[in-house]
Amino acid sequence: MGEWWSGMLMFEKVFWYIAIPFTALFFIQLVLTFTGMGGEDADGGMEGAAGGEDFDVEGDGDGDIGEAGGFQIFTVKNFITFFTVFGWSGITLHNAGANEYLVLLGSLLIAVAVMLLVALLFVSITRLAQSGTMDVKNALGRTGEVYLPIPAGRAGHGKISITLQGALREVDAVTAGEALPRGTSVRVVDVAGNGVLLVEKA
Repeated sequence: MGEWWSGMLMFEKVFWYIAIPFTALFFIQLVLTFTGMGGEDADGGMEGAAGGEDFDVEGDGDGDIGEAGGFQIFTVKNFITFFTVFGWSGITLHNAGANEYLVLLGSLLIAVAVMLLVALLFVSITRLAQSGTMDVKNALGRTGEVYLPIPAGRAGHGKISITLQGALREVDAVTAGEALPRGTSVRVVDVAGNGVLLVEKA
């Protein structure tokens, strides 16, 4: 082992220095991802709760709900993936007899291609997972019933029961008008910046 390492050119050693630690980080990241501990929060993301069910929505800073799971290039996951592939590609190409310039260029191109592929794969998986979560925008124009009394003039939150995406859910709500007691039929007229529904008496 010592003779093999000492007889290696420094050019190839650099790729080993890159490949070994980043491969270890890649597998750690993989384990954390599949155990649910390695998720990345999107900028402006926030969590809400409806009837005991957690759901994620992403805000864009002006009160609208943005699209979650957007494509991002500069992330820790992509950084680790890039250098893992770059290191092993360099080792492979060098051992295949390519000259140093081809090794560098080939490793760079392969690493970028794989990084983009993995990034797109993560986006696809994220969007697939989010397709079943609640999107409060779907409540606009729908009617529901007050479950917990809603104070007048946006003085506090109550809850309404509403059928959303094929399921009966309980969602936080406010009203700009008079107080709405339990059992009142209401219509959703807007979605507040924090995902709370704005309702009025139906």
